[in-house]
Amino acid sequence: MSHVPRVYLPGRLAHGAVTIDGEAGRHLATVLRVRPGDPLLLFPGDGREWSATVAGVTKAGVVAEVGELTRQEAPPAVVLETWCALVRANRFEWALEKCVEAGADIIRPILTEFTQHGDAPSEAKLARWRRIAVEAAEQSGRLFVPVIETPAPLTHALETHRGGLAFGARDGRPPHEVAPLLPERGHFALVVGPEGGLSDEETGALTRHGGIPTSLGPHTLRTETAAVVGTALIRSLTHGVVSSV
Repeated sequence: MSHVPRVYLPGRLAHGAVTIDGEAGRHLATVLRVRPGDPLLLFPGDGREWSATVAGVTKAGVVAEVGELTRQEAPPAVVLETWCALVRANRFEWALEKCVEAGADIIRPILTEFTQHGDAPSEAKLARWRRIAVEAAEQSGRLFVPVIETPAPLTHALETHRGGLAFGARDGRPPHEVAPLLPERGHFALVVGPEGGLSDEETGALTRHGGIPTSLGPHTLRTETAAVVGTALIRSLTHGVVSSV
């Protein structure tokens, strides 16, 4: 096969046989139709990736033989959190997928004064978001799977956050002025408000917490677009800085 599937397989990986069951196993067996001898790439989300070979295919899933360690990287020194206001389901899921690809390490859905308030996200929806994050990590070649937090009000997120902050603002600082203000390590959160914008009270709270008003370009962006653009921007400014631990 020309495309080598990447599969997230949590747990400790080492040389030997492993079983890929559940949704991942069914996808390999029934959608990709892998066969014995086909190559795979497996990653447990700990910064390592292993080569593997399909040893057998059953109705329950796929048995694979784990081979050599192919890639390894340290976690980023700057843990990038993307706090994105909830929008319509399909648009939020698109933002979630693309923010994973762009480099967010933690994605926190937030509720703000102008967020469209509806039914609270269910456990099933949260599980779906986490599956989307896994699939985006598989597709984009990431070795760590981002954490998807439970939705929380912006005020609560601020109370529990320990680290730097930036928030999208039309008249905010341009990227070249933001870059020197970013930390060398620790957590840094990008806050993206709803299409109604952040209220004056919320902007004031962010500023009191040290938030940096940041320009994401000359045009008005939808919430999901701003989340992806901002995530890619901040990640690019911290790219190459890795943890020494």
